[in-house]
Amino acid sequence: MENEKTFKLCLTMAGAVSAGAYTAGVIDYLLETLELWERAKVINRSRGINHPDYDHSIPMHHVEIDVMSGSSAGGISGSLTLLALADKNYKSINKDNPNGIDNIFYRSWVEMADTKESSTIDKLLGDNDLKEFGEVRSLLNTKAIDDIADEAIRIREQRKIPKYASDSLDVILTTTNLRGINFLVNFDGSRDSSKGTVITNHGGFFRYKLKNDKYKSGIPVSEDELYYVLDVSKKKHLQYLKEATLSTAAFPIGLRSREVAISSEYIKRYPKYLFKKSKGIEPLLPEGDIYTFNSVDGGVINNEPYGIALKVLKEKNPKSIEACRYGVIMVDPFPNKDKDVSKSGKSISSIAKGLLRSLRNQVMFNQEGILDALDLSDRTKFLIEPVRKIKKNGKWIRSKNDLASAPIGGFAGFLSRDFRAHDFQLGRKNCQAFLRYYFAIPSEEIETRLSIKPKAEIKERFEFSVPPMDVKGDKLFPIIPDMRVLRNFNNKFDTETYGEDADIQNLPFPKMSFSEFENRYKSKIKRRIGLIVKYLLKNRFLSFLANFFYAKNAGYKFVKETIEKELAENDLLN
Repeated sequence: MENEKTFKLCLTMAGAVSAGAYTAGVIDYLLETLELWERAKVINRSRGINHPDYDHSIPMHHVEIDVMSGSSAGGISGSLTLLALADKNYKSINKDNPNGIDNIFYRSWVEMADTKESSTIDKLLGDNDLKEFGEVRSLLNTKAIDDIADEAIRIREQRKIPKYASDSLDVILTTTNLRGINFLVNFDGSRDSSKGTVITNHGGFFRYKLKNDKYKSGIPVSEDELYYVLDVSKKKHLQYLKEATLSTAAFPIGLRSREVAISSEYIKRYPKYLFKKSKGIEPLLPEGDIYTFNSVDGGVINNEPYGIALKVLKEKNPKSIEACRYGVIMVDPFPNKDKDVSKSGKSISSIAKGLLRSLRNQVMFNQEGILDALDLSDRTKFLIEPVRKIKKNGKWIRSKNDLASAPIGGFAGFLSRDFRAHDFQLGRKNCQAFLRYYFAIPSEEIETRLSIKPKAEIKERFEFSVPPMDVKGDKLFPIIPDMRVLRNFNNKFDTETYGEDADIQNLPFPKMSFSEFENRYKSKIKRRIGLIVKYLLKNRFLSFLANFFYAKNAGYKFVKETIEKELAENDLLN
């Protein structure tokens, strides 16, 4: 049953390839902040309001994560968040845990598949996948991704999820279904399959809940419900989550596509959920109990899945939505800033580029629930994006580059652990500023939207102004109070208790030596290119002889020049 006094939180995590390290840092700081606040509230509840040591500066309202959605790298972080909430051993990165012990985000996104013997990129350039499959399934060897997933998608010691997460928590992972689901559209309203036309939907999603007293594992009995309840104590269920997670992150061509097998019952319910009771639309459902499809990156069709997340949030909490007791936060390492709608050229290459761009833009515009998401209410939709500032001539200005992982289409993070560590830290820093100074409501709305009557001590500690530190400015109040704050208005933080975590600083922007990179990986890159050519042309012997050595050298030259150029342009080379 909907708790009308609870502020509902919807998290959406966009695709980002290796820059998912940034999203991971954001979520890590968010969970730590919610945990610190919950501990403070527990102490207050145990004492009672009349106790002499009751802390009247702590807001006692309730915020809970109710829906999470993710695509590609964001989908991975969505699954990791679910597991972090359910794992008793999860610990955030901070001054007491600088190496990320038991931190599923740091282990997966910063350390990745690095070991003392080999780096992640060593594994991505390996050739065991070509030998195993006998064909080329991706430009990079995804065995490293499988190893990361094997380590991450598990529970060390299960716990009941914390109070700052809903007991009906939904996790939604988008996917691009290459097989698609066919629908027969009969314009005369009949069910005659000889009439009408077939439309095919290639966008889809996996939706999961966690087993608890309210939800039994498996597919719910009601045909109106479209989700699967996971029992994370079972290896089989963890395998389902792993397959879905790898499916949403299968970056086309670069990483291997994934074959997914799910219950046909889920597919049978999907059309009803998609079209509700629309007349004249009949799904052409697959036969058998299992539906199998080949999946690539969910970001191909829906890279910023806030629409479907908000749709689920509205279905679950209509009264909270009506009262504006909710917030949608999108974490997006690469928000689209392209405002160019100029005409394309007339050459065949210009037309091809324009066509791809048009298709991409149109599928994003048509994404599920987009109109609901664009129905903006005051201070209910928020964005966390990378922002890195540097001090120049005594003033703080926006730096030329924010993320170290951004070059090469987001693949640069695979080249260096330092790149990923920087972006993770930037995510934590940006989340800190976001929670303190952006994720907020006007102070006059505290009682109606947060369901508390704020005492003077609460406002004194957490209220801030826009413009900053202006006593005559607009007063705002953070939805999630950060316990590291002593007085938000004038930037006073509890460094005595929390040290450097109370005011996170940027890591130095990382650099790498391209000559060292080339010395270590040149032969491996050339070998990978040569083997790809070999397997692609294995039945064309003469063509293989003519092209093998040329392809290796030309391919390596292209890779080298691309990497070196982009890293140099982004100030990442020594």
